[in-house]
Amino acid sequence: MEELPDMIADVAASFAAQEQARNLAIDRSRKIIRMTKAAIHAIHEDRRDPQALPALQIELDTLVATLRNTPGALEDPAVGDAMMEYAETALFDNAVLGEPLPSCQELNITPAAWTLGLGDSIGELRRILLRDLMTGNLAAAQSVFGRMEEMGDALLSLDVPDAIAPIRRKQDLARGIIEKSRTDLATALVMSRR
Repeated sequence: MEELPDMIADVAASFAAQEQARNLAIDRSRKIIRMTKAAIHAIHEDRRDPQALPALQIELDTLVATLRNTPGALEDPAVGDAMMEYAETALFDNAVLGEPLPSCQELNITPAAWTLGLGDSIGELRRILLRDLMTGNLAAAQSVFGRMEEMGDALLSLDVPDAIAPIRRKQDLARGIIEKSRTDLATALVMSRR
């Protein structure tokens, strides 16, 4: 039978490994989030970098692989935030390009992170819609709105307890964004016919 000092030493080693994994998760997640912010900004500035998403995928895959064998590390909120921001970036990028949206399996992220990213990408699309309206490009604005509506309908079709995935707030925000965008687009269309 193990002695108490040996048991404590084992527990302390386990805690130290978990703490090291958590610190790594936080550092790598911050890097991924900085990269996603830069990629989204570049898309808004019409300077889309075709290497941004592949680089993000490599960073995220490395993070997941590094933490895979540490109990609980992949459930750390920092990892979830990185996955969510990556999902937002990938979904937004594909929506702007008019390409099919990637699934959570394709992105190698959790369903919850994908769903939360879907909600956030709708807000990014509103910024594109507003830019199109301000430049008088009503056809482009209508196209963006159609994509927003499609994504919003998909998001709003989910009925999930917050303990599984905290999406209700994202659903409410998306609904409001889509309604404001519908009003802005309708006003612009009416004004263009005068």
